[in-house]
Amino acid sequence: MKVQFNHQNGFFLDGRVFCEVYGTSENESDDELLNLGWLKSFTEKNTWYQSRSYRIELSNFVISKKRRHIIKKLSCEVSDYIQSKEIDDFFQEYYNDNNFDIMDEYNNCSKFFKLKIVYLRLDGKLVAVGRYVENEMSNVFLNFAYSKDNLKLSLGTNLFYILADITKKQNKDYLYIYESYDDNFSYKQKLPNLNLWNGDKWVTG
Repeated sequence: MKVQFNHQNGFFLDGRVFCEVYGTSENESDDELLNLGWLKSFTEKNTWYQSRSYRIELSNFVISKKRRHIIKKLSCEVSDYIQSKEIDDFFQEYYNDNNFDIMDEYNNCSKFFKLKIVYLRLDGKLVAVGRYVENEMSNVFLNFAYSKDNLKLSLGTNLFYILADITKKQNKDYLYIYESYDDNFSYKQKLPNLNLWNGDKWVTG
């Protein structure tokens, strides 16, 4: 890994210098870099960065009977991602409803990654989708969108459970879910079996 420091958005606070850390892979596999706390950028191709990232450890991951009862109401389909207007519009509507200005990142993911997609349907109607990447020893969640019409199904949360279950059935060790901070993506911290990257090592989340 060739490490680079970006001071463009850096600042000085209480005697300390803060800057962004990026890297470009050399001969490492994606699994090796993920295990060292690196995440692939959504904004620059072939660029990795450090963040407060999380992963779900799958060695003893289980889905409760109560949650499985909810998930069984949904039909689940997994395939290679092929860009389509239906899915792009589904994500765009979800982002608009939540005031998320991240469609550019979504489009970059479509270009930068070899994606898989999971579709969840209720009575034949599309209610949630999640996009992810498969590696040899892990899968990596990237982005999701879901309908707000079925809140009792906890579609956002259950997408993570479904992806973790898919990953475990592939005999892989981890589902990486990118970063989570108390003021951004904090919902991820409620997921089970979490490991947190603290900048030095993975610790129980």
